Amino acid sequence: MTTWIVLRAAGIGAYVALFLSVAWGLVATTSVVTRRVSKPTSTLFHRFISTVSVVLLGVHIGGVLLDRWMVFTLPDLLLPLRASYRPVAIAAGILAMYGTVIVLVSSWVKRWTSTRFWRALHVLAVPAFTLSLVHGLFAGTDSAQPWMWPIYAFTGSVTLFLVLVRTLTYGYRPERAPAPARVRQTVEQPTLASR
Repeated sequence: MTTWIVLRAAGIGAYVALFLSVAWGLVATTSVVTRRVSKPTSTLFHRFISTVSVVLLGVHIGGVLLDRWMVFTLPDLLLPLRASYRPVAIAAGILAMYGTVIVLVSSWVKRWTSTRFWRALHVLAVPAFTLSLVHGLFAGTDSAQPWMWPIYAFTGSVTLFLVLVRTLTYGYRPERAPAPARVRQTVEQPTLASR
């Protein structure tokens, strides 16, 4: 029973963290955020919440493998359309998992890749979120709970709105907020070696 509770909580947590990551990624390039939050702070939050999403996803998958109520094998959770339980919804979750991991890993290795390649991979974040929404709706046992529907409706509609805003403002890059004062002081103060 504990495994069942943990895997469900981790699945919902991974979904919410993925939503926050995608939403922040879409909002972070607008003037609403860039005039108030420096790029390093914005990037740090974005990477942290993305990592939380993947860690919770790992807990969710581990819980599914350990749970004895409905038996899944590792290939069931890695190969789309192999699971016997709601194969299309499970496949959506598997594809969402791959998309999320690709986007996160591409961010970790961003300094060694071109910006164009990184951006091309980063576009997978929105389809990954959409697939995770489909997975949750049609495979999640908590989808029948009345409290889960408002979460899906809110996260789905906010993401759709932000995608539309981002699409309509494509190419517009507002000026970023300056780095926090303590960072500027550290950079501006000469070191003893340079005196």
